[in-house]
Amino acid sequence: MIETTTVLLVRHADVENPRLMFYGRLPRFPLSELGNCQAEFLADRLAAEPITIFYTSPMLRARQTAAILARRHPAVPIRRARPLIEVRTGWMGALPEQLPPRINLYEPPHSSDDETIGDVWNRVAQFLNVVGRRHVGETICCVSHGDPVVIAHAGARGLPLTLESIRGDFYPKKCSVTRLTIANGKSIAVAYQDVIGELAPELVAPH
Repeated sequence: MIETTTVLLVRHADVENPRLMFYGRLPRFPLSELGNCQAEFLADRLAAEPITIFYTSPMLRARQTAAILARRHPAVPIRRARPLIEVRTGWMGALPEQLPPRINLYEPPHSSDDETIGDVWNRVAQFLNVVGRRHVGETICCVSHGDPVVIAHAGARGLPLTLESIRGDFYPKKCSVTRLTIANGKSIAVAYQDVIGELAPELVAPH
């Protein structure tokens, strides 16, 4: 029997951002009051999961989400993992009036050092490969951001790593859970749940 690792890939909760800035990797963007409620709701839903470790993006909003989830799992460690960080893009810091109607981080890139879809997939896939082998037989929770999650979702399903694959009808909602089953370092099953939208629509952000 093949032993597997279960990865609960969570997108962070709603963020305090009154100016609607494209914050990206900018510091000091905490969870909003609504975001704290979203994370508390998700924490209750994940309380029965046998989580053995939390990994989180180093961004504040992700760390705060992970900390709330971890309260239901006393003594379970939280580790920062840079491969889970938000996408690097030159759009960071832009205000709504400076953004195109439908923002595209990748084609064409805004700046010469912007990450590509392949760059994001490579770092996330390598991380999943490492933790999948490190935590065989365990359930782990990883808190990240929308684009790394949607790219991981596409890559794990074997979809082409193209703009169409990550900007179609599907995009992970705040505090959603993408459940990956990993065997021998590779994903063998993918399941997605919009926990807030399905179970607590009153907590869906108005914007």
